[in-house]
Amino acid sequence: MAFFGRKKKKTTPGQSASIITPGTAIKGEIRCDGNILINGDLEGNVMSRSEVVVGKSGRVMGEIQAQKLLVSGEFKGNFTGEIIDIMPYGKVYGDVVVNNIVIEPNAVFEGETKIVSGRVTPHNDMDDVHIIKPKKLEY
Repeated sequence: MAFFGRKKKKTTPGQSASIITPGTAIKGEIRCDGNILINGDLEGNVMSRSEVVVGKSGRVMGEIQAQKLLVSGEFKGNFTGEIIDIMPYGKVYGDVVVNNIVIEPNAVFEGETKIVSGRVTPHNDMDDVHIIKPKKLEY
């Protein structure tokens, strides 16, 4: 009887996460509010209002729009967002439009970078991601 009085916890977009595990292959489009970790293969577009992580075993071919992209695996395509961080041995082949880019030692980046300040506007009818103002990094 205790079930009736219990309130459900509401999840906020920053709390939820989606995971694509190794051995999983997806072809299509992913739209999510929260973080997404890709350790499998994905061919298609990804739109997230939060962070997209391409893990060490992850491979993505397509467009990504998110606030942040962290690449430890391989990403072929274009990225629009606030920041991209290419980790050691991570590979990015394509163009990026960002406020900040971090390329760690032993990372691979082949493409063009457009660094912008302020609002990053989405392209190609993927209009769900809105990046209003860049965050200031404290050093």
